[in-house]
Amino acid sequence: MTRATAPGRGGIIGNPSDMYGGTVVSCTIAERAEATVSSSPRLIFDIYGQWAEITDEAGLEFDAELHFLDVAKAVWRYLRRPDTELRDRIDPAATFHVRAQSTIPLKAGCAGSTAMLIAILAGILEHLGVHVSRYELAEMARRIERKELGVHCGYQDQYMVIFGGLNAIDLRDKENHTDCRETPYASVDPMHADVPQLPFILANTGIQRSSDAFHAEPRRRWEQGDSRRRAGFERIGVLGRLGKKALLQGDWEWLGELMNENHRLTDELVGAGEINNRLIQAALDAGALGAKLSGAGRGGTIIALHEDPDWMGQRLLEAGAERLIQLKPVEGLTVETF
Repeated sequence: MTRATAPGRGGIIGNPSDMYGGTVVSCTIAERAEATVSSSPRLIFDIYGQWAEITDEAGLEFDAELHFLDVAKAVWRYLRRPDTELRDRIDPAATFHVRAQSTIPLKAGCAGSTAMLIAILAGILEHLGVHVSRYELAEMARRIERKELGVHCGYQDQYMVIFGGLNAIDLRDKENHTDCRETPYASVDPMHADVPQLPFILANTGIQRSSDAFHAEPRRRWEQGDSRRRAGFERIGVLGRLGKKALLQGDWEWLGELMNENHRLTDELVGAGEINNRLIQAALDAGALGAKLSGAGRGGTIIALHEDPDWMGQRLLEAGAERLIQLKPVEGLTVETF
């Protein structure tokens, strides 16, 4: 049996420029997705309580009512495709039993679906004896989300879930989302050894949102050359790089200013949503130096910067947040075989 686990993440600054060749600073959370893959004469998926035995091609088709099963189906559809980079290393008739669970709040902007997908993907590959680099695994996971699940997404989640910790992820020259030879991998700069203090708190609204709905229209307009979005997302990418510097220097006032500008631009370009804006304003009214969307707009999760994160968390619960989440630089993807 193979067991793979992967953490969620919180976006500190720079998101959503990961869709536009920018830079993001992000940190893992303690909550994780877990997948086990074991030998079986039948192909069985048991994903977050949704169960299916796959006996033919029709069993791998998309089902909008069974999102969690679709994550596993998408992984296996991709790995079996004759045009993928692994086409000579995967037996399309292989069978196995995949079980997956997660403690990450799903559809909450904490990379919960991505963590589950990557745990399933890494577990299957290990079970089949196929090994790729962490960078290629991140790119592969992103391709599965975009091409098989049809999700409009950047690259932050995939790299964070796999590498773990606190990182600045530089995505310059990846704005066109191409897979050609000249497209670089992301640059992952680990920061946790140099940042002893993380005075942040994540507050989840309890509203589940798909990032796809949040990003699709702004991305379409960016691709059409919308000058306001081109300039705005470029600036957010710069804020990510400046935020890295502020975080390394422990300059919390400057970082708060950058976070606030990040949120203002995101709200103008994408629309953060009423409930997020209400929580963000509550954080600022209570003394947060900075507050912004962490992920999954119009619902999802916000992040606030305050010298006493626990105290700030209580204020956010009083303002209507459903759940608090701590940033914690934990290990990324783990894979072990028993």
